[in-house]
Amino acid sequence: MKPVLVIGDLNADLVLTGLSGHPRYGREVLVRGCRLTLGGSGAIFACALARLGQPVRFLGKIGSDWAGDLVLSLIRGRGVDVRGVRRDPKVGTGVAVAFTETDDRALVSYLGTVASTTGRDVPVRSWGGFSHLHLTSPFIQLGLRDRFPALLRRAKREGLTTSIDPGWDPRGRWDLERVYPWVDVMFVNEAEGRELSGRRKPGEAASRLGERVAVAVVKTGPKGAIAGSKDGVLRMPAYGVEPVDTTGAGDTFDAGFLWAWLRGKPIREALALGCACGALSTRKPGGYDGQPTRQEAYRLMGRFR
Repeated sequence: MKPVLVIGDLNADLVLTGLSGHPRYGREVLVRGCRLTLGGSGAIFACALARLGQPVRFLGKIGSDWAGDLVLSLIRGRGVDVRGVRRDPKVGTGVAVAFTETDDRALVSYLGTVASTTGRDVPVRSWGGFSHLHLTSPFIQLGLRDRFPALLRRAKREGLTTSIDPGWDPRGRWDLERVYPWVDVMFVNEAEGRELSGRRKPGEAASRLGERVAVAVVKTGPKGAIAGSKDGVLRMPAYGVEPVDTTGAGDTFDAGFLWAWLRGKPIREALALGCACGALSTRKPGGYDGQPTRQEAYRLMGRFR
């Protein structure tokens, strides 16, 4: 299969686990664990997909600094083609501080190059070398978000399939109307699905969004995932693992789902593989170190069949 093209955010994540309390001004809290690792929805997805054996090319921008050196070495070490990643000598690499519990997390982010990336930083010289386009985080890629509809439209016209994981909108506008017509698969979590669809229940959100794109997947964490399409709504329960950190689990889910979907597997199997990959990724802190191989994911699926 031709490589998957990923255009998205990459930054460094400082993951803090086991907080002794909630941070407040004038107070100090302690943590039991601290790890500096790869961050960014696009970068974590790309590494997860490469870990499953899929060739991946990444386009994006980072700073010419220590954080940029770190994330570039990690994504390259996973086998992702990073020849399209540009270095900016003036703007620093984005850094996100993740305060994480076993089932949820809070983020404080410096966007840096994530927000300053523009269409000039991610030129696609030949679409014919790719099978699929995956885009991430339009709401925080401030310099690139207006290019998303054109990128998706061009990809579709060149014969690629497409997907998007929009992430959270800090400004609360949730405007993806120009994007929907060109998307095959959309990935959202429960909160994002509620905001985008206007439906409170995840199943209803999946059904509503499934009217706008070919397949809409709502990730419901420890409850599994739900897919909505013209064929109806399909639910998949989660796999039972003991989580250490949920950072990046949703992006790793996306990779598992798409690996199966791109190969024409049934939606049920794609959901199952996504759930297995997402669950296994929570075994270690951060979104990178716990990402499973395809064999590990299918082994987990087999144990629960």
